[in-house]
Amino acid sequence: MARRRLVLLLLIIAAAGAAAFGIRRDAPKAYCFYGIGWTGVPYLPGTAAAIYIGNTNSCIAGYHSPPDTATSYRFCIPSWVAFTANATTLCGQPAVDHAAAISGFKRLIGLQPGDPHAKRVAQIAPYKLGEKIGRCSIQVQLDDGAKCRVEDFLPEDVAGILIAQLKSTAEAHLGHRIDNAVVTVPGHFNGNQRQEVSSGSTEYGGFRYVSVVDEQVAAAAAHGLHEDRGDGKVILVFHLGGRTAHATKFVIRDGTPSLIALRHDPFLGGDDFTARVVDHMADLIRDKHGGRDVRADAAALRRLTAECERAKKALSYQQETVVTMRLDDDDDLFSEPLTRSKLEELIGDLVGRAVDLVESCDASGGDVVGVDEILLVGGSTRIPMVRDLVKDYFHGKEASNEKGVEPDEAVIRGALLLSHPHQARYLDPCYDYWHSR
Repeated sequence: MARRRLVLLLLIIAAAGAAAFGIRRDAPKAYCFYGIGWTGVPYLPGTAAAIYIGNTNSCIAGYHSPPDTATSYRFCIPSWVAFTANATTLCGQPAVDHAAAISGFKRLIGLQPGDPHAKRVAQIAPYKLGEKIGRCSIQVQLDDGAKCRVEDFLPEDVAGILIAQLKSTAEAHLGHRIDNAVVTVPGHFNGNQRQEVSSGSTEYGGFRYVSVVDEQVAAAAAHGLHEDRGDGKVILVFHLGGRTAHATKFVIRDGTPSLIALRHDPFLGGDDFTARVVDHMADLIRDKHGGRDVRADAAALRRLTAECERAKKALSYQQETVVTMRLDDDDDLFSEPLTRSKLEELIGDLVGRAVDLVESCDASGGDVVGVDEILLVGGSTRIPMVRDLVKDYFHGKEASNEKGVEPDEAVIRGALLLSHPHQARYLDPCYDYWHSR
């Protein structure tokens, strides 16, 4: 018995470690026979949810019972978690303005303290990093009324807390439990990182079964490319979100995604674009308002950042907007026009870095030459300069534009489709085992 348990444990580790990009069809028979991990079709109508944990926003989506693509739900909240002085946990919008708020934790999942990416996060994050069971942790100061203490939370624990909040919201909407989940992860996550996300989802979210799918594969599903229409096609997904950038080239054959090349920058995204606008406007405020430094005023800086974020988004649809901000309680008003051309001047080098990922990824395809489908994912790909540079690189080839699929909704929409019982074969490494018997 002890030996069999050891063999099963090794099979679990092997299956988890092998589950890098895509879904493996060669899961060990014992792994499937003993029902460890996934089952043949774990999803029942209305009991599965799709979850996307992003660096900016996180979402949960699912079908009502019985599953019907016309009757789905979706809830999204900012990817922020905060622990208050009385140990209360805040998630989403209530956590955004809290002094002890945590964001950007997704970049830390599975990293060791000595990892260069972890060191970079330590330099820019407003919270302190520690170490727990050999992995990078986030230090949180808690006060239970009797004493104040510092507790280390693993990044996947913080993600799990956010997932639990999303699950609670969806269950309140549905009026019943959600037992199973499809959780998306970046394509560069290794087997251990994927297992940590899965474990955090089951421990904090209380899910019975959790399947993990690549964000890029989910985005392809949102465009219908996981079905016959995309079979054998080479797909390139360019994901430019709030804090990270990814370029992934892969092919789907018989429902199985196979990675060709992947490039990512964990410190490049829309927030960096906004920061350039904030710096520009802060300099103008200093010059036009008696040397006033909004960078030294946390509340004023938050207001300016929010206004610059709004202006940046507006310039994706118009040529000019106005950045307006009240500097204090008096009538001291800052108002400055911002054109699309000025925005492009401010962020041009950053956009160039992002598009370089596309070029490097495409050039690293080995024997696979050319791209059949280009998908733009993430809110920052709405910026015309981004879209134009990608189009220019592919010699005028347009990105796929599936009707109704917005760039910042593609991942959760695709994960929702894959959570449907009829799509089990796209997620379950034991599907072939159970359905060939």
